[in-house]
Amino acid sequence: MAITLGKDCSISVGGAVSGVRDVQLSTAARTIEVEEYASRYVAVYQTGFSETVTIELNDDASVSGLVAHLIAGTDFTVSGGEGGWSFPAVVTGFSESNPLDGVATFTVTAQRTKLGWRT
Repeated sequence: MAITLGKDCSISVGGAVSGVRDVQLSTAARTIEVEEYASRYVAVYQTGFSETVTIELNDDASVSGLVAHLIAGTDFTVSGGEGGWSFPAVVTGFSESNPLDGVATFTVTAQRTKLGWRT
């Protein structure tokens, strides 16, 4: 399942805040397979779920202060929307692309978590 949260979002890392171009949440069930000894059958049990967060940022003055923190793999908070929602996440990947118009786009992937937890 994927949810697009849209453009009215922000990301805060180490006290710095920047606007976000796009935020997407993807949820996947975590399962384990258990095969009983000498049996042909495998049982599949759900053990929880994981949520992957994908964030796109345009390069501007507010992003430059965040990049060093994001590359280091820190945790951060995403917030926005009319309901004032927010959630913490831990960085698992960071990439940069330079399109033809010269404005860099940063893509941050992370695992949604509880504040202070590491995945």
